[in-house]
Amino acid sequence: MEYRCISADCHIDLCWIPHDLFVSNASQAMKERMPYVAPGAGGPNWVTKSGDFLGPANAKGAAGALGGLKSARYVKGMDHRRDRMADTGLYADGGKGIFRPTTPELRLQDQARDGIQAEVMYGLLGAGNTMTDREAALELYRIYNDWLANFCGYDRKRFVGLASIPSHTIEAAVAETHRVARIGVGGLDISYSYDMIPLWDPYWDPFWQAAAEVDLPAEV
Repeated sequence: MEYRCISADCHIDLCWIPHDLFVSNASQAMKERMPYVAPGAGGPNWVTKSGDFLGPANAKGAAGALGGLKSARYVKGMDHRRDRMADTGLYADGGKGIFRPTTPELRLQDQARDGIQAEVMYGLLGAGNTMTDREAALELYRIYNDWLANFCGYDRKRFVGLASIPSHTIEAAVAETHRVARIGVGGLDISYSYDMIPLWDPYWDPFWQAAAEVDLPAEV
Protein backbone atom coordinates (compact mmCIF):
# COMPACT_ATOMS: atom_id res chain seq x y z
CA MET A 1 0.00 0.00 0.00
CA GLU A 2 1.14 3.53 -0.76
CA TYR A 3 0.68 5.78 2.27
CA ARG A 4 0.01 9.38 1.30
CA CYS A 5 -1.77 10.51 4.46
CA ILE A 6 -1.89 8.81 7.87
CA SER A 7 -4.04 10.21 10.66
CA ALA A 8 -2.16 9.85 13.96
CA ASP A 9 -4.93 11.17 16.25
CA CYS A 10 -8.06 9.10 15.77
CA HIS A 11 -10.48 8.09 18.48
CA ILE A 12 -12.52 5.02 19.18
CA ASP A 13 -14.31 6.49 22.16
CA LEU A 14 -16.94 5.07 24.46
CA CYS A 15 -19.79 6.82 22.66
CA TRP A 16 -19.45 4.51 19.62
CA ILE A 17 -18.51 1.28 21.38
CA PRO A 18 -20.99 -1.61 20.90
CA HIS A 19 -23.51 -1.24 23.71
CA ASP A 20 -23.14 -4.76 25.10
CA LEU A 21 -19.34 -4.99 24.90
CA PHE A 22 -18.42 -4.61 28.56
CA VAL A 23 -21.23 -6.47 30.26
CA SER A 24 -20.96 -9.34 27.77
CA ASN A 25 -17.20 -9.73 28.14
CA ALA A 26 -16.68 -9.01 31.83
CA SER A 27 -15.95 -11.73 34.33
CA GLN A 28 -19.02 -12.96 36.18
CA ALA A 29 -17.99 -11.06 39.30
CA MET A 30 -17.66 -7.80 37.34
CA LYS A 31 -20.74 -7.80 35.11
CA GLU A 32 -22.86 -5.74 37.48
CA ARG A 33 -20.09 -3.14 37.76
CA MET A 34 -19.54 -2.54 34.04
CA PRO A 35 -20.73 0.49 32.05
CA TYR A 36 -23.86 -0.10 30.01
CA VAL A 37 -26.24 1.92 27.86
CA ALA A 38 -29.53 3.10 29.37
CA PRO A 39 -32.28 5.26 27.86
CA GLY A 40 -32.30 8.92 28.83
CA ALA A 41 -34.45 11.98 28.19
CA GLY A 42 -32.31 13.07 25.24
CA GLY A 43 -31.29 9.61 24.07
CA PRO A 44 -29.19 6.66 25.23
CA ASN A 45 -26.40 7.26 27.77
CA TRP A 46 -23.43 5.28 29.06
CA VAL A 47 -23.82 4.82 32.81
CA THR A 48 -22.87 2.49 35.66
CA LYS A 49 -25.00 1.09 38.46
CA SER A 50 -22.77 2.90 40.95
CA GLY A 51 -24.03 6.21 39.54
CA ASP A 52 -21.32 7.24 37.06
CA PHE A 53 -22.51 9.16 34.01
CA LEU A 54 -20.03 8.53 31.19
CA GLY A 55 -21.72 10.51 28.45
CA PRO A 56 -24.22 9.99 25.65
CA ALA A 57 -24.03 7.07 23.25
CA ASN A 58 -23.71 7.60 19.49
CA ALA A 59 -22.38 11.12 20.02
CA LYS A 60 -19.01 12.82 19.55
CA GLY A 61 -16.12 13.36 21.91
CA ALA A 62 -14.31 11.59 24.72
CA ALA A 63 -15.96 11.04 28.09
CA GLY A 64 -14.03 12.11 31.16
CA ALA A 65 -11.33 14.19 29.46
CA LEU A 66 -9.27 16.46 31.68
CA GLY A 67 -11.74 19.28 31.29
CA GLY A 68 -14.67 17.08 32.26
CA LEU A 69 -17.19 15.20 30.16
CA LYS A 70 -16.69 16.37 26.60
CA SER A 71 -18.91 14.01 24.66
CA ALA A 72 -22.13 15.56 23.45
CA ARG A 73 -25.08 14.78 21.24
CA TYR A 74 -25.19 16.26 17.79
CA VAL A 75 -27.19 19.48 17.44
CA LYS A 76 -27.48 20.84 13.93
CA GLY A 77 -25.84 24.23 13.45
CA MET A 78 -23.76 24.18 16.64
CA ASP A 79 -20.49 23.03 15.05
CA HIS A 80 -19.76 23.08 11.32
CA ARG A 81 -17.45 20.06 11.64
CA ARG A 82 -20.19 17.99 13.22
CA ASP A 83 -22.59 19.25 10.56
CA ARG A 84 -20.27 17.88 7.90
CA MET A 85 -20.11 14.55 9.73
CA ALA A 86 -23.89 14.50 10.03
CA ASP A 87 -24.21 15.14 6.30
CA THR A 88 -22.50 11.77 5.70
CA GLY A 89 -25.26 10.07 7.71
CA LEU A 90 -23.02 9.23 10.69
CA TYR A 91 -25.47 10.13 13.45
CA ALA A 92 -28.52 8.93 11.54
CA ASP A 93 -26.77 5.58 11.10
CA GLY A 94 -26.00 5.48 14.81
CA GLY A 95 -29.68 5.90 15.61
CA LYS A 96 -30.33 2.81 13.49
CA GLY A 97 -27.70 0.77 15.34
CA ILE A 98 -25.08 1.17 12.60
CA PHE A 99 -21.86 2.22 14.37
CA ARG A 100 -19.51 3.25 11.57
CA PRO A 101 -16.53 4.22 13.78
CA THR A 102 -16.46 0.76 15.40
CA THR A 103 -17.36 -1.37 12.37
CA PRO A 104 -14.07 -2.00 10.54
CA GLU A 105 -15.41 -2.33 7.01
CA LEU A 106 -17.44 0.88 7.44
CA ARG A 107 -14.51 2.70 9.02
CA LEU A 108 -12.43 1.82 5.96
CA GLN A 109 -15.10 3.45 3.82
CA ASP A 110 -14.86 6.57 5.95
CA GLN A 111 -11.06 6.51 5.54
CA ALA A 112 -11.59 6.57 1.80
CA ARG A 113 -14.08 9.42 2.20
CA ASP A 114 -11.49 11.40 4.18
CA GLY A 115 -8.59 10.60 1.85
CA ILE A 116 -6.42 8.79 4.40
CA GLN A 117 -4.78 5.40 4.15
CA ALA A 118 -4.32 4.50 7.83
CA GLU A 119 -5.18 5.59 11.35
CA VAL A 120 -3.56 5.45 14.78
CA MET A 121 -6.51 4.96 17.13
CA TYR A 122 -7.08 5.14 20.87
CA GLY A 123 -9.74 6.02 23.44
CA LEU A 124 -11.50 5.19 26.73
CA LEU A 125 -8.88 6.55 29.13
CA GLY A 126 -11.17 9.41 30.03
CA ALA A 127 -14.07 7.06 30.69
CA GLY A 128 -11.89 4.92 32.93
CA ASN A 129 -10.75 7.97 34.89
CA THR A 130 -14.36 9.07 35.37
CA MET A 131 -15.42 5.74 36.86
CA THR A 132 -15.38 5.80 40.65
CA ASP A 133 -14.92 2.01 40.84
CA ARG A 134 -11.21 1.65 40.10
CA GLU A 135 -11.29 -2.14 39.96
CA ALA A 136 -14.10 -2.00 37.41
CA ALA A 137 -12.10 0.53 35.39
CA LEU A 138 -9.26 -1.99 35.09
CA GLU A 139 -11.73 -4.52 33.71
CA LEU A 140 -13.03 -1.86 31.30
CA TYR A 141 -9.52 -1.30 29.93
CA ARG A 142 -8.88 -5.03 29.59
CA ILE A 143 -12.06 -5.60 27.61
CA TYR A 144 -11.49 -2.54 25.43
CA ASN A 145 -7.90 -3.50 24.67
CA ASP A 146 -8.90 -7.01 23.66
CA TRP A 147 -11.66 -5.62 21.46
CA LEU A 148 -9.32 -3.01 19.92
CA ALA A 149 -6.71 -5.63 19.04
CA ASN A 150 -9.38 -7.71 17.35
CA PHE A 151 -10.74 -4.64 15.52
CA CYS A 152 -7.29 -3.76 14.18
CA GLY A 153 -6.80 -7.35 13.10
CA TYR A 154 -9.33 -6.69 10.34
CA ASP A 155 -6.61 -4.77 8.47
CA ARG A 156 -3.38 -4.05 10.35
CA LYS A 157 -2.04 -2.01 7.42
CA ARG A 158 -4.88 0.46 7.92
CA PHE A 159 -5.63 0.27 11.66
CA VAL A 160 -3.06 0.78 14.44
CA GLY A 161 -4.53 0.61 17.93
CA LEU A 162 -3.02 2.04 21.11
CA ALA A 163 -3.97 0.04 24.19
CA SER A 164 -5.42 1.95 27.14
CA ILE A 165 -2.99 1.58 30.04
CA PRO A 166 -4.30 2.31 33.56
CA SER A 167 -2.47 4.69 35.86
CA HIS A 168 -4.23 3.70 39.08
CA THR A 169 -1.04 1.99 40.27
CA ILE A 170 2.33 1.24 38.74
CA GLU A 171 1.63 -2.46 39.19
CA ALA A 172 -1.56 -2.22 37.10
CA ALA A 173 0.23 -0.25 34.38
CA VAL A 174 3.10 -2.74 34.10
CA ALA A 175 0.82 -5.76 34.14
CA GLU A 176 -1.43 -4.44 31.37
CA THR A 177 1.59 -3.36 29.31
CA HIS A 178 2.95 -6.90 29.32
CA ARG A 179 -0.48 -8.38 28.66
CA VAL A 180 -1.39 -6.24 25.64
CA ALA A 181 2.01 -6.88 24.04
CA ARG A 182 0.79 -10.45 23.46
CA ILE A 183 -2.51 -9.58 21.75
CA GLY A 184 -1.39 -7.46 18.81
CA VAL A 185 -1.69 -3.75 19.62
CA GLY A 186 0.45 -1.10 17.97
CA GLY A 187 1.35 0.97 21.01
CA LEU A 188 0.38 2.18 24.48
CA ASP A 189 -1.77 5.09 25.60
CA ILE A 190 -1.30 5.68 29.31
CA SER A 191 -3.99 7.39 31.33
CA TYR A 192 -3.20 10.60 33.15
CA SER A 193 -4.99 13.00 35.45
CA TYR A 194 -4.18 16.09 37.48
CA ASP A 195 -4.13 14.23 40.78
CA MET A 196 -1.74 11.43 39.82
CA ILE A 197 2.01 11.16 40.40
CA PRO A 198 3.62 12.94 37.41
CA LEU A 199 4.79 10.58 34.67
CA TRP A 200 8.32 11.98 34.91
CA ASP A 201 8.58 10.82 38.52
CA PRO A 202 10.82 7.77 39.15
CA TYR A 203 7.68 6.03 40.42
CA TRP A 204 6.81 5.37 36.78
CA ASP A 205 10.21 4.01 35.75
CA PRO A 206 8.95 0.38 35.79
CA PHE A 207 6.29 1.32 33.25
CA TRP A 208 8.79 2.93 30.87
CA GLN A 209 11.03 -0.08 31.33
CA ALA A 210 8.13 -2.43 30.54
CA ALA A 211 7.28 -0.44 27.39
CA ALA A 212 10.89 -0.76 26.26
CA GLU A 213 10.94 -4.46 27.03
CA VAL A 214 7.88 -5.16 24.87
CA ASP A 215 9.11 -2.69 22.21
CA LEU A 216 5.90 -0.65 22.04
CA PRO A 217 5.78 3.16 21.73
CA ALA A 218 3.92 5.00 24.49
CA GLU A 219 1.67 8.04 24.03
CA VAL A 220 0.41 10.33 26.79
